[in-house]
Amino acid sequence: MSNYTIDQFSKISGLNKILIRTWENRYNFLKPKRTSTNIRYYDDEMLIKGIKYSILVKNGHKISKLIKEEDNQINKLLEDLLKITNSKSTKDQIYVSKLIESSINFNQSLFEKTFNECVEEMGIIKFYEKILVQTMNRVSILYLNSEINPSNEHFISENIRIKLSKEIASIKTKVNTKDNWVLFLPEDEYHDIGLLFSHLLLKKNNHSVVYLGQNVPRENILSFKKNNFKILTSISSRKTEKFTEEFCKFLENNFNNNTMFIIDKTGAVKNNFKNIQVLYTINDLIKII
Repeated sequence: MSNYTIDQFSKISGLNKILIRTWENRYNFLKPKRTSTNIRYYDDEMLIKGIKYSILVKNGHKISKLIKEEDNQINKLLEDLLKITNSKSTKDQIYVSKLIESSINFNQSLFEKTFNECVEEMGIIKFYEKILVQTMNRVSILYLNSEINPSNEHFISENIRIKLSKEIASIKTKVNTKDNWVLFLPEDEYHDIGLLFSHLLLKKNNHSVVYLGQNVPRENILSFKKNNFKILTSISSRKTEKFTEEFCKFLENNFNNNTMFIIDKTGAVKNNFKNIQVLYTINDLIKII
């Protein structure tokens, strides 16, 4: 069981802190626990409820009525809403809530069911763009809490890796591929879901890909500079300005004849390198390929 501050509870559930306290006082909505030093905190069950209540209230349900319902009725209301709503945003939030719940409770069947439903409804590319990115961003808030077991984050990220890898393996590229790409993450970068999805996109568009994966020492890619490979890498964790500058200079100095792309999720990469194009969203990559 993990503990969440009201800040974390607010960010993950989508409920602002004033509203949370108002509901607690007026409707007896949840009862935060107290640490030995009298600091309020919320547990996993409360967080899951908060996420579900947030979606339902935004879609016209009254909190005064919701707090009287059992969990199975709350779940039914969400399922009914999923079937009747015309709002893509609402559907996205329901799917995200299901994936977060699967992560918190290590619920494999819920993950599988939600993943398969989403892919069938919107396709793997839209699913990644609309659902998975949101889910991982919100799960990362859980992961940043030192009181939370990182196995929650590992559960969902590893399940997504398995699904993406299976999808990549199923794609058959033609003999005459468009371009050759090498994909890798630099030293101490381990969050490769975005890079795996990039692999999937490239392969779907009939590009040849050499996938090197996580935490690759930069010297290991030097053999690709003579073969005119296009290079795609990503920086998603906070790096020092010195690390980022040195890494970009290494690429610029050693691959001046190659086309290079960096997916920058931190805003740390200065867009002043002649041969390096900075990408900020998956749509930037889609436009290129």
